[in-house]
Amino acid sequence: MLLGKRFVIYGLSRLSVRISSQLVASRAEVTIIMSTSTDESLTALLAPAVKIVPIGPTGLVDAFVDADLSDVECVLALADGDLENLRAAVLVRRTEPDVPVVVRAFDPALADQLEAGLKVRRAFSVSALAAPAFAMATSGHVVLDTVRIADGEVPIVQIEIGSGMPLAGLMLTDVKGRHRCAVLAYKRAGGTWTASVSVDGEVQLQAGDTIVIGGLLADVLTLGAANSRLLAISAAHGRKRTPTQWPWNKIDGGMRFTLMPRLAAALVAILIGSVFVFAKSLHLRLVDAIYFVITTATTTGYGDITLKDSPDWLKLFGGFVMLVGGALLGVVFSQLAAVATADRLDELMGRKAARMRGHVIVTGLGNLGYRTAKLLRNVGMPVVVIELTHNTRFSAAVRARCPVITGDARLPEELERAGVRKAAAVIACTNDDLANIQTCLHVRRLNPNARVVARMFDESLADRISGAFDIDVALSASTIAAKAFVGAATDERAFRTINIEGIQFLACRYTLTAPVTSAQIDEWRSGGVRILAWRRAGEPLEPPLQHFPALDAGSELVISGPPEKVLEVTR
Repeated sequence: MLLGKRFVIYGLSRLSVRISSQLVASRAEVTIIMSTSTDESLTALLAPAVKIVPIGPTGLVDAFVDADLSDVECVLALADGDLENLRAAVLVRRTEPDVPVVVRAFDPALADQLEAGLKVRRAFSVSALAAPAFAMATSGHVVLDTVRIADGEVPIVQIEIGSGMPLAGLMLTDVKGRHRCAVLAYKRAGGTWTASVSVDGEVQLQAGDTIVIGGLLADVLTLGAANSRLLAISAAHGRKRTPTQWPWNKIDGGMRFTLMPRLAAALVAILIGSVFVFAKSLHLRLVDAIYFVITTATTTGYGDITLKDSPDWLKLFGGFVMLVGGALLGVVFSQLAAVATADRLDELMGRKAARMRGHVIVTGLGNLGYRTAKLLRNVGMPVVVIELTHNTRFSAAVRARCPVITGDARLPEELERAGVRKAAAVIACTNDDLANIQTCLHVRRLNPNARVVARMFDESLADRISGAFDIDVALSASTIAAKAFVGAATDERAFRTINIEGIQFLACRYTLTAPVTSAQIDEWRSGGVRILAWRRAGEPLEPPLQHFPALDAGSELVISGPPEKVLEVTR
């Protein structure tokens, strides 16, 4: 419980509402510093116990003075803009250098710099924490939590093993070696959860079993997609024919063979025949005849040879060759222009999307939509994005990797353009809950077999709507991310508590303050502590290993295990 502890939040956003409600529920005192122009609908969602300090004409400095930072546990900068949060963090650090600060930042590089340069306790991106949950939801798996380390994320995921999937038949101890993911717990079909540390002897995984794993984001997503029958089939379609590999002249699902190639071949044949006609008629060497035909066909004059004194039929034939050459040049240049502009026209008309099979449609190209689409593409899934406006912040970056359709996803016509009838899944993740619901309704009508994932801010509404409108999963990005912010605000080690039907785990990022040997790491393992990701100081992230080497002070780890053992290690 946080009875009597004070927290100050700068900026009123959906995330602020979620975090303040969790802190108040733990009996903490919460003060929110906000602009007077803030959306009143968000203000109405705040708990009555939350104290509001408006930013007056004198600015943010006086607002922080009014909030009184002298005895607060932590200041959370949670405005929607990175620059606003950066200003708040700098101000707090200058006025109250001993007060911990937790910052919301979309840019991972900025987040790293904030932690290192401004001594910020933690800097998180909401979309980076939430995107793995949305991406995994398309394959039917559940992300229990995501821990950020360096420039990457380490998700902890619950995966149900289907028949014929790669995990079925694999020994529990081999998951790490084969798939670079550590197993925290497993459950037999119809059984109860067992922590992996409690396993006595070898255990072979079977269809119907469920496991909880953790590891580097790309490895976890790849394993999750491979163990989803729906997305495994989709990924196979994507590998066979990705959008960028399609023939440029394949339109609306069928191959349109135009007359252009045949016409070009006929014109070339005429020019080749002309070489022999001129060689014989003008008594030219073969090389001279070829040169004469080329100059005749590609210029308005006759080059080095004239037909002025030649027979009339040869003059007429020479004019014909000039026309043929001009026609051939026109065909060639039109084909080159078509090839150069086909991709652009294809994207604008939605033709690429209409030809795709087994893909994932992402609606809304905001922070969350961008990260989710990127994660899916990184594991080989074909993706189509629908965005209301043409030139958003992320449009160019995403368009380089998958089709981006400009349109309103609430309209069935736009979903049809995105190939919804042949899609494997749809993620409706705009900032508008009602728009996401409308999109899901149309998707369910157009493609009853597609898996539908909706972004919803209101959790109580999400629970009711999921069943009423046949939405497979409804997720709140702010709810997913709030756990990380609250953990960082209440404890400098930023512990995450994970409950799996009675089994509790702690997960956190931990920086070694002294060297540890391989034997010490083996002791951690025997006590149930698993290293999910690690890196030496200044080096790239590494996946969990069967046998860890000795690690130097300054090395960073993501660890998870029984609470008492994790606390023992971090102390």
